[in-house]
Amino acid sequence: MLNSLTSLRFFFAFAVFLSHLTFVKTDLQWYNWLKNVVFFEGYVGVGFFFILSGFVLALNYEHKIIDNPKFSFKNFYIARMARVYPLHVLTFALMIPYVIIQGIFGWDKALLNLFLLQSYIPIKDYNFSINNVSWSISTEFFFYLMFPLYVIWLHKYKWLKYALFIIAIPLLIYFEPYVRGHKDWEKGFYYVNPIVRSLDFIIGILLCQVYKTIKDKQISFTKGTLFEVGVLAVFILFFSYYGEVSRTFRFNIYYWIPMVLITLVFALQKGFISKLLQNKSLIYLGEISFGFYMIHMIVIKYGNYLVPEGNDFIKIGVYFTIAIILSILCFEFFEKPLAKKIKQIFTK
Repeated sequence: MLNSLTSLRFFFAFAVFLSHLTFVKTDLQWYNWLKNVVFFEGYVGVGFFFILSGFVLALNYEHKIIDNPKFSFKNFYIARMARVYPLHVLTFALMIPYVIIQGIFGWDKALLNLFLLQSYIPIKDYNFSINNVSWSISTEFFFYLMFPLYVIWLHKYKWLKYALFIIAIPLLIYFEPYVRGHKDWEKGFYYVNPIVRSLDFIIGILLCQVYKTIKDKQISFTKGTLFEVGVLAVFILFFSYYGEVSRTFRFNIYYWIPMVLITLVFALQKGFISKLLQNKSLIYLGEISFGFYMIHMIVIKYGNYLVPEGNDFIKIGVYFTIAIILSILCFEFFEKPLAKKIKQIFTK
C-alpha cells in the first residue's frame, strides 16, 4: 500500500476546494492575495490525480495485462465503473434541482453529463455543467477505457513513449497562441479534453516503470527525507514562478516535472514526510478524497443559494465540515458497499 500517495490525494483535493472559494468577498488584502494568487492555482490538483491514476493502475494491472493472456478486460472495466460511476450518478442527481432552479438545465447537458461525455465538448456551458467537477470523471473514464490499449501499445512499440511527447509537446506549443484567452477553447482543449489530458495519464504509466526499477534500492531515512523536502521545494519553486507562464501551459505541461517528482519520491516512502503521511487519519482522508472532490461544489452552491448573506469566512468552515461529513457517509455507506455489490454481480 502506497499510503503516502493516498494521503496526498486529500491535500490536492483540498487545493481544488480552495480554488472554488471565489465567492468570498472581503477587503482583507492578505486573503485576497491568497485567493487570487495561491488558491487560484488549486487546479494543479487535477493534474496530480491524472498522473497518479496512470501510476496506480499501471502498478496494479500492467503486468497482468502483459503477462496474462486470459486477463479479463470486462472485469477491469466493471471494477473501474464501480469505483467512480455510482458516486457520479448520485452527485449528478443532487445537482439537478439546483440547475433547474437556476434556469440552466438542459436535456443535452444532462445526458452528456449522465453518460460522462461532457469533457469532449470544448464549451464551458457543457463541460462544466451540472456538477462542475465531474468533467474530470468524464476525462478519467476515457483513461480507463484506453488504459489496456495504452499499456499494450507502450509495451509493444518501445519507441512510442518518445515519439508521443516529441510530437505532442510541439503541437501543444504551436496551437497555444490560437486558444490563449479564448473563453472556451483554452480550458476546453488544454485542461478538459481527454485526448490532451491522456498525456498526464500516460506519464503516470511510464513513471510506474521507473518506480519498479528503483523501489528496491537502499535509500537511507536521511536521504529519503532530503529527497522529499527537495521535491516539495521544486513544486514551490514552480508554483512561485507560474505567473511567468501562460495559463494554457499551466493546465498540464508546466507542472509535469514537480508532479512526477512528488509522485515518484513519495511512492518510495523512504523519508520523514512520508512517515507523517502514513498517519491513519491522513490515509482515511485520502480514501474519502474522491467523495470530497465530487461533493464540495454541491455544498458550496447550495450553501450560497440557501444562505446568500452572512460571513463568508464562517461559510468556508461550515462548507468544508459538511463536505467532509458527507464524504465519510458516502464512502462508508454508498461508495464501498455499492462498488462491492456491483463487482459481485457483474464479475466472475
